[in-house]
Amino acid sequence: MASLNKLAIRGIRSFDDKQISVIEFFSPVTVIVGHNGSGKTTIIECLKYATTGDQPPNTRGGAFIHDPKMANEKEVKAQVKLRFNAANGVRMLAVRNLSVTVKKTAGLTMKTLESILALADNNSDKGGKRGVISTKCAEMDAEIPQLLGVSKAVLENVIFCHQEDSYWPLAEPAALKKKFDDIFEATKYTKALDSIKALRKDRVAELKAEKERLEGLLREKNHSDKLKARIADLNQTIAAKEVEHDDTKKSYDETVIANQKFYQYATHFRELYTRVQGYEASIAKIESDLEEARVTLQEVPGTDQELEKKLKNSDRDVAGKKSKLAAEQNKADNLDEELSSARKKQNELAKKEGTLKAEFKAQQHRLAQREGEIQIVGEKLKIKGFSSNLDAEKVIVFMSKLKELQRKQRAAVENLQQESRAKAEDYTRKSTELNNALQSFKAQRSSLQTQLTKHQSSIVLSERQLEALQSIPSELESLNDDIAEKQGRVSKIQKDIAGAKYDQRLDEKTTSSKSLEERRDVLNSEFKSLNLQSESRAKLQFQRGEVRNKTTEIKTTISTANLTFRRLVGSEPNPETMEKEVDRVYGLKEQELSDLEGEASTKNGTLQQTQNLLSSLKIQLKAKKEELKGLEKRIKNDLEHESLDEALVEATGEVDHRKTRRK
Repeated sequence: MASLNKLAIRGIRSFDDKQISVIEFFSPVTVIVGHNGSGKTTIIECLKYATTGDQPPNTRGGAFIHDPKMANEKEVKAQVKLRFNAANGVRMLAVRNLSVTVKKTAGLTMKTLESILALADNNSDKGGKRGVISTKCAEMDAEIPQLLGVSKAVLENVIFCHQEDSYWPLAEPAALKKKFDDIFEATKYTKALDSIKALRKDRVAELKAEKERLEGLLREKNHSDKLKARIADLNQTIAAKEVEHDDTKKSYDETVIANQKFYQYATHFRELYTRVQGYEASIAKIESDLEEARVTLQEVPGTDQELEKKLKNSDRDVAGKKSKLAAEQNKADNLDEELSSARKKQNELAKKEGTLKAEFKAQQHRLAQREGEIQIVGEKLKIKGFSSNLDAEKVIVFMSKLKELQRKQRAAVENLQQESRAKAEDYTRKSTELNNALQSFKAQRSSLQTQLTKHQSSIVLSERQLEALQSIPSELESLNDDIAEKQGRVSKIQKDIAGAKYDQRLDEKTTSSKSLEERRDVLNSEFKSLNLQSESRAKLQFQRGEVRNKTTEIKTTISTANLTFRRLVGSEPNPETMEKEVDRVYGLKEQELSDLEGEASTKNGTLQQTQNLLSSLKIQLKAKKEELKGLEKRIKNDLEHESLDEALVEATGEVDHRKTRRK
């Protein structure tokens, strides 16, 4: 338990600055009695100033220090020295020094001089020597209330309350609440509430983050569903295009077969028509020969005998003519066979010509495509002179330039790779050297920091010793005064003790005080443990509530998304493995999506090729139809509005008639 031992005052209010006034406090009660203005309130003010560092109200400008005019001096130095027993039983000494100076303008200037908080004499832990703890006012203002075991608010408003401030219980509610909060240290409960609010805010933020993450996952799932629907639509489109392609190919095959049949039919018709024209020409020639023969023939003169003789010889002449005619007929048949074989060759050549024309068109298309690709490659690689009119020599030159450029690029790449490998090796070597240098610098820095710490600690120790030595003269003077006063009091007390039985009473009081102090210590320890337990219970209760809320939220979320999770993942939701399962399924879905996208791109390429082939086939079909229309138109013009069958029958009959006449 903390207690006050002795107070020394010099140069404060009515206390003279030439001598020190010492007040000793006794246990359990010390009563201070005196006339008005004798300094009773000043003692309380000095106690408050020594423990808290706060001066009494309305004492700004030096009113708290002895008046220099009454001392007939220009400067007055004041000192308040308090010796007390801390809550842990250690005897401490607090010294605060002040000074006030008279200004030239009749005003006063107050200064706060050095202050000391040290261990008092007779301290067994320090070997009877005084050790300085702090010389800073701010540190003393915070350290002394901790040593006394009470807060600064209790010292100001309860223990050392000034008489002018003693009416604070009747103050306004707001000020009164602030006073009670400071006295009962309600701020720690406020801090606890603030920490609870902060925790709640963090949990709300985490919940929002989880909600955002859930919304993000939902958006990704919706995007995945859209992609799946798109893939399904593309698959359906591909299937429809394949069916359409099969139908088109089937119709194209049928059209090709019909065109082949029509071409064969037209070729046969063309042969017949050509033969009919040949027969008509031969008939016209024979008729013209007959007319010429009629014109040129004359009657043979002669007698009947001569004519009969000639008639008899005519059989032989006719036989010779017939033999000549048969030879000419054989020649004509041979010529017909040669003509038919030549026409067959002509048809084959016509077919070959059509095939070669198709191949020529395809070759022209490939050459145009090659020229376009050469132009694109030339623009990309900046190869000039190959924009148009590309013949074989230019193509060969371009390919040689392209190969040369490729060779140069490969050589440049190899050079860059060698340079990169050399740079990497150089970088590795330099990095190793720098790391070694860095390690050495770190070792040097750590050694220098160690030396610096040692020097700083020695400097601080030396400064404390110097400060302790500076306060020795004033302490020695106060100790001499204390010794003189104590000697007088000791002689007086010895006389009083001789007449009264104080030893016995003192032993009894000491025994009772020790028992009470032990009980107080036990109660304090119990009180501290209960406070700790209450804080721990409050934190535990809060954490349990958080755990229950989180567990409820998790269960609610799982129950809400149970069917969806089971449908998507294929297993029952488990809070511990749910994230891993979702990541696994998400990875699988992404892999499936990438595979489907690759397959869709492949199908699109195939579909594009099929469409290109279909368009080329349509163009060829259109050309065949145009050719067919031209042939039909030509046939109609040649037949002069007659049917094909009738023309064929007529031509066949005419051919047979011509053959019969030749025979």
